[in-house]
Formats: sequence, structure tokens, C-alpha cells
Amino acid sequence: MRDTTSRWRLLQAAAAASIAMALAACAPDSVRNIEAKGFNAYLDSLKTACPNMVIGNNNISQWLADNGNSGDDDYVYWLDQTSRLYYKRISPAQYRTSVSGALGAGKKDAGAIDCIIRHLPADRPSSPPGGKLL
Repeated sequence: MRDTTSRWRLLQAAAAASIAMALAACAPDSVRNIEAKGFNAYLDSLKTACPNMVIGNNNISQWLADNGNSGDDDYVYWLDQTSRLYYKRISPAQYRTSVSGALGAGKKDAGAIDCIIRHLPADRPSSPPGGKLL
């Protein structure tokens, strides 16, 4: 009886670990990599470099001040696309098209997106530290 209980617990632990790994692999780069110090510093720099950023109906500056809202689909999308831009997975032109297309076009969009792109570090990496991009 004790041997069966031990096996059952081991099986449950293995299943839980497998599920956690699968979910982590599906998360965007910005969510998966908590060690992204350079990316996080870039986001912090945008707070002062690009005040009053609005894209569509979304106040990007407020997201940055509040450290975002992971329950907000627009925030998650913006953060993922900004991570892709930072890590050179998409070009500035692709970023502009994807973000303004998904979050809604408005007059302030161009200025906010221009500022985000203009303040990209020239020496930014092409992948998160220790992370493997999908």
C-alpha cells in the first residue's frame, strides 16, 4: 500500500512539473524571462524618455508606472511586441504595424511608437539572457 501511494505522489509531481514546463514554453519572451534586466531597464527608461505615451485607447505610460496588468490583453500584447522589438526579433517597421494595428490607430500613436523605437539601445541583445527564443 505504501509503495502504491509513493508512486502515485511521484506521478502527480511529475505531471505537475510537465504542465508547468509546457505553460512556460508558451509564454511570451517578456513573461518567461524574469532575468531580462536589460529589457526591464529599457522599459524603465521609457517612463521618463517618453512621458504621456498613448496608443489607441491604451495609456502606455500608465502601464509602465503601474508595472502593467497581466490580465489586460492589450498590455500583454504590447509587452510581447516590445520585447520582440528589443530582442531584434521584429523590425521597427513590423513593430509599428503590429502595435498600431492591434491597439488601434490614433493621432498620438505615431509619437508614442516613434519614441519607443528612438530610445532602443543600439547594443541591445538578440535574445534574453539564458533564454531560448521560440
